Amino acid sequence: MSGTVPFTPKFDHLIYMRVFEGCDLRCQHCFIPANPRRLKDADVEHAADKVRTFAKPGDRILVQWHGGEPTLLGAAWLRKAIETLETTGPEFEWIHGIQTNLLGYNGEWAQLYHDKFNGEVGVSWDAKIRLTRRDDPASFADFENRFWPKMEQLLADGLHPYLVVTATKVLFQTFKNPVDFFSMLESRGITRGHLERVTETGEARKAWDTVGLSNAEYSRYMSRYARAYVLWNMQAAEQGRPHLSLSPFDGLLKSTDELRRGEAKGYGCWSGNCDTRFHTIDADGYKRGCTALTSEDGNSRATAKLALDKDNLVEERKLRRIVDCHACEFRKICSSGCMAISMDDGSGECAGGYSLFKAATAIVSNENCGWKLG
Repeated sequence: MSGTVPFTPKFDHLIYMRVFEGCDLRCQHCFIPANPRRLKDADVEHAADKVRTFAKPGDRILVQWHGGEPTLLGAAWLRKAIETLETTGPEFEWIHGIQTNLLGYNGEWAQLYHDKFNGEVGVSWDAKIRLTRRDDPASFADFENRFWPKMEQLLADGLHPYLVVTATKVLFQTFKNPVDFFSMLESRGITRGHLERVTETGEARKAWDTVGLSNAEYSRYMSRYARAYVLWNMQAAEQGRPHLSLSPFDGLLKSTDELRRGEAKGYGCWSGNCDTRFHTIDADGYKRGCTALTSEDGNSRATAKLALDKDNLVEERKLRRIVDCHACEFRKICSSGCMAISMDDGSGECAGGYSLFKAATAIVSNENCGWKLG
């Protein structure tokens, strides 16, 4: 799973509702070791009270229904939970997103996604590391055989998938040529997606040699993909093929171009919004911050947990800047990156990805590259 929102409407606060921490898969990179913790009805009934402690009436609250696998409690349970939130917090504008592995998809879920999610469905897929049986790489084939027919049905049902893929070492080894990855998405009818950075938490701690990337490796692979992404869409426009919208590249290029033009606004995990505008509600109650930062708290199956002062993430972010971020030319659009990533991992690259920003700057500075703001 990932902590990233599978679609990004404007919001004032984002809440990760960690529905159920169990899962019907055994992925090698998951940041939440599977366990039986789940939200109870009472947790949902009191969630609006938690929201009132940090939000004001009229705020747009994006609720990301998350897990583990959030669909395992059933569509009827989730429909009731959504209606409970909307009833107990009528002063807020509620927007709903979800992240699912899609294996339990059926007509009841299709109706719920149309009714409560505006047809938007965040779907998780990964190359080779999504397993139906623990420590059995061959079981990835079982996942594939079950997953893609569900995706085909979802598309046939008029829903809009947003594919979330974790940027692991395995992904970049599998798709050494970015064009192969983009071609795979296009062949499957996927036009929107996100490459989520892998974090050394949960199951990924044990499989880090297989799935993990250093800061320098991440920047190198993502820079290559960013350049190929721009060329891919330029050729798609020329040939009348569908445009591929893949974050973080769109936001990364936009924020870099804005900086070049004298404007500045951080994007996504570089924005620092996780310090003040991201929140998690799980079986233990309310936690400040993105679900990736709190995924191991209270989890008896976690081998360790991030050593962060989650009650004061703003100060914690200041303390982690062992690299002199203030002298960085990208300081206005980078708040040092995800707090679950080591700021200095010895690779010669910071967690924010200085060389990735340099590559993005080169792209937007090239008037002939085919990339246009907006």
